[in-house]
Amino acid sequence: MRKKYYIVFVVASLLSLSVIAQKKNTAAPKRSPIDTSKFVLVEGGTFMMGTDQPVELAEAPAHQVSVKSFYMAKTETTFEDFDRFTSETKRDSAPSGTWGRGKKPVFMVSWFDAVEYCNWLSKKEKLSACYVIKGSDVKYLDTAKGYRLPTEAEWEFAGRGGNKSKGYTYAGNNALEAIGWVKTNSGGETMPVAQKWPNELGLYDMTGNVWEWVWDIYDFNYYKNSPTDNPKGAEAGPYRVMRGGGWYNEPNYSRLVTRQNNAPTFKQNSVGFRVARTYY
Repeated sequence: MRKKYYIVFVVASLLSLSVIAQKKNTAAPKRSPIDTSKFVLVEGGTFMMGTDQPVELAEAPAHQVSVKSFYMAKTETTFEDFDRFTSETKRDSAPSGTWGRGKKPVFMVSWFDAVEYCNWLSKKEKLSACYVIKGSDVKYLDTAKGYRLPTEAEWEFAGRGGNKSKGYTYAGNNALEAIGWVKTNSGGETMPVAQKWPNELGLYDMTGNVWEWVWDIYDFNYYKNSPTDNPKGAEAGPYRVMRGGGWYNEPNYSRLVTRQNNAPTFKQNSVGFRVARTYY
């Protein structure tokens, strides 16, 4: 009789250990830390992307979109940031002419430069790289934990203030010059980041200073058939999307709904980027 009880006890113990092991295996992976002095958590939500009163037809129609939570850099990537990348990877630095470097947003960088920077930053922090880059072919790994460019939908949601949005035309205010460096107040060049008021989430320069590359391939008609959940742009096309307006732009080009595009090799003294990271 004792032997029978002993066998039952052993079997029960093994089953208990198996359940514990299964719980451990299904536990959520440990979240890698992030510098909260440089990044804002943008909690996921649903919003109306685009507008039904477009200046350019590519901004319409307004359509409902949901995005998951993600981190967004508080500022545009600076020359100081990018110079560390070019120094460590032995690449040519981005030229700045007489405009200065340091805390000014980096410019004269292509979309390809931006995704390579993201991979470098991921590896530097021992995170899995988001992009597989083979020449001009770039694939995004949605299971990666590293840094990346925001999608166009994420960018607009964050620029609007996420779930804290007050419905402004520009990023954080309807008074353009209070929150952005544009044609009327820039003095004809870029300015150091984070000098103007941030938006509702604490993000700076989402309006003005430099245009920002995002992940998406551009499609003029994309809003007419965009997925509702976490859209990531067209499947194919020659151009990538830029958002936010620049130091030389008139107000119409600095609205949060404005879409611009160019070839991923394009470089100009008004185009830079900021980085994001998936919240997992």
